[in-house]
Amino acid sequence: MDHAKVDKLLGIPAGGAVVVGIEAHPKKPHMYKIALRFNAREENGSSCSDPGGEGENWNAEVDALISGAKSAKEAEETVLTVHEDTLVSGRLLKGKLLSAEEVEVLRQDELKEDAYRSALLMLERRARTKAELVQALKRKGYAEEIASACVARLQQRRLVDDSAFARRFAEQRATGQRKGRLLIRQELLQRGVERHDVDRALNELDAGTERESALAMARKRWPSLKGNDRERKHKLMGALLRRGFPSEVVRAAVQQAAADSGRRDLDEDDDGDSFHDSYAMDD
Repeated sequence: MDHAKVDKLLGIPAGGAVVVGIEAHPKKPHMYKIALRFNAREENGSSCSDPGGEGENWNAEVDALISGAKSAKEAEETVLTVHEDTLVSGRLLKGKLLSAEEVEVLRQDELKEDAYRSALLMLERRARTKAELVQALKRKGYAEEIASACVARLQQRRLVDDSAFARRFAEQRATGQRKGRLLIRQELLQRGVERHDVDRALNELDAGTERESALAMARKRWPSLKGNDRERKHKLMGALLRRGFPSEVVRAAVQQAAADSGRRDLDEDDDGDSFHDSYAMDD
């Protein structure tokens, strides 16, 4: 490997670093703070001008040296946060020498751990699909490979499961929000769930639940619709189709809602006639 190229890309001195301190992180369980001191790159052929030379050049060189020394001091040490598993597997003991590549691996591990903890916080607020988590982490500034590695780790621990998510999502949308399977399918696909997981979830969705949801919505909407029965049925069918219910479920729900309304109207007429007859007999 071309070490000079690696150093240029990573901004890590060729000499690597040495572990100078280890302590448990005060706020993150199972995490440790590792203090590293970089081994400065030796510069060959550098020399200062003769103090006896031109004053302006000498002053400029002195200022540059002071500025460079301050920058080197700020950059010669860094602190990385690593998981205890990394601490043990890497044998990160005080005094251990690390190459530039090993330091970069630790930096990447730190980013992965940060992404993982960020993802856990997001999952505490609500369940998410694999694709949703990757996009959310990318919006937070994590690279694609870091976000993908984080989600893969969550999947291994069964904290992200698109198949289970799809089943819960379908059931909740069908019962809680009275949505049909066609709209539920669209919403799951938009959340990045694979088609086979979507199909499985919808196949497991109880057909009776979907019919009941469509009928409940039809009965609720019917009284507020204007027009004759034909116009009201047409409007109601359109509303149910937009909610994602299959056409056969829609037709049955509309017919049932219209029939129920007709029976109620008939019952009200009968009650009115009975009251009128009773009143006339009193007279």
